[in-house]
Amino acid sequence: MNYYFIDYENVHADGFTGVENLGESDVICVMYTEQSKAFSLELVEKIARQRTRLESYKAGTGAKNSLDFQLASYLGYMIAKCEGRDDCFYIVSKDTGFNHLVDFWAERGATVKRIPNFMGDEKEQKEQKEQKAVADDETVEEEPKPKAKPKTKGRSKVSDSNKATKEELLQYLTEEEYSDKILEIFNSYKTRVAINNGLSKEFRDSQKSSAIYKKLKGLLKEKQKS
Repeated sequence: MNYYFIDYENVHADGFTGVENLGESDVICVMYTEQSKAFSLELVEKIARQRTRLESYKAGTGAKNSLDFQLASYLGYMIAKCEGRDDCFYIVSKDTGFNHLVDFWAERGATVKRIPNFMGDEKEQKEQKEQKAVADDETVEEEPKPKAKPKTKGRSKVSDSNKATKEELLQYLTEEEYSDKILEIFNSYKTRVAINNGLSKEFRDSQKSSAIYKKLKGLLKEKQKS
């Protein structure tokens, strides 16, 4: 299961870019203040279509950084509550101060990452922009090129060393569990959250997708999926 803690005061609606990549097994916890409480109906409808659980918590006023303290506290509570399970925790914020919190939990074995939105981490999005810029600057040849298939949102180039073969997946999955679609999802994304979201969208069954993701955890680490 994935938990997303939204620093809404920091990211506002932009933090929900890519929310369509989430699945039924994901939980969104929105932390907001009196100054940042506007939430569009369109955004609520997007979340509802994904059947993703939505929680909201208003931070108290009168203290500096009260939202950050509340978010950090609730994150720690949920990590302790989910101990022993293969859950991932994401802080959706552009505030780099949360990187210290990510490092703190990494030293204690918890999977915590900071992302600016649901499209992935800042490094991956930067790579996508650079690739698009290069593509836009390419000179058109005289002979027409075949139309390229549209890129799927959230994907970026995956190196061969990060890809797996069918035989490698079958070391972690049974023949009944394996499918070429799982192999395609594994090899199409660079990050664990994107792979997990891809599995959730493919199966529309949170228990099945979570079980497969959990079995592939060792291979994800071996292939250095971030």
